[in-house]
Amino acid sequence: MKYAFLTAAALSMLAAASASAQNRSVEMSGIAVDYRGTVEGDGEFSGASVDVSGSFGGDLEVSGGAVDVDADVGGQLEASGGAVDLNGSFAGFAEISGGAVDINAQFGSDVEISAGALDISEGSRFAGEFDLSVGAADLNGTYEGRMDVEFGEMEFGGHAFQAVSFEGDHRSGIFRRRDRSEIHISGRLDQGGEVCAHEVEFREGARIGGTLLVRADSEPTFESGVDRSNVRFELRDGDCD
Repeated sequence: MKYAFLTAAALSMLAAASASAQNRSVEMSGIAVDYRGTVEGDGEFSGASVDVSGSFGGDLEVSGGAVDVDADVGGQLEASGGAVDLNGSFAGFAEISGGAVDINAQFGSDVEISAGALDISEGSRFAGEFDLSVGAADLNGTYEGRMDVEFGEMEFGGHAFQAVSFEGDHRSGIFRRRDRSEIHISGRLDQGGEVCAHEVEFREGARIGGTLLVRADSEPTFESGVDRSNVRFELRDGDCD
C-alpha cells in the first residue's frame, strides 16, 4: 500500500510538471533538437537539425542547418536554415530565410521570404502582404494581399487577389551579364499589375482579371486558350530598372 501511495504521488508530480511546462516558454539548442508539445508562451530552437511540432501561444524562432516545423503559432515566426520545411498555421508576421524552402501552411499576417529555391503548395494561404526575393520559385496557393516578388526563374500557378509586382532579378557586377530571368504564369491575377523579366510566358489556365503590364526583351508568349486582352506589352531595355 505504501508503494502504491508513493507511485501515485510520483505520477501526480510528473503530471503537475507537464502542466506547468505548458505555461512556460521553451528554449532548446543542440546538434539535433526534437521538440513536441504545447507551449502557451514562446519557443526558441537552434541546432544542426531542428524538428519542432505542436502549438505555441507566443512567438516561434527556429534556426539550423535543416529545419522542419509543423506547428500552430499564435505570434510571430522567424525561421532560417539551409533547408526549411514549414507546415501548420502562423498568425503573426513571418520572416523566413533559407537555401531551400518548402511551405504548406496558412499565414494570417505579412510574410517576408528570402530563399535560393522556394516551393509553395496549392493549399497554402497568405492573408497579408507577401514579399519575396528568390533565385528559383514555384508559387501556388492563395495570396490575399499585395505581392512583391524579385526572382531569377519563377512558375506562378497561384491565385493573387491584388495587383502584383513580379520583377526579374537582374545580375550586375564586373562582368555586367544581362538578365536572363524568366517567368511562366498559369495562375490567376485578379487585379493585374506588372511583370518584368527577360522572358514571359502565359500557360494554360492563366487568367488575367485586370490590366497587366509586361516589360520584357520580347513579346510574351501565350498558350492556346489564354485570353490576352488585359495584357499590355512594353519592350524593356535589358533589365527592370
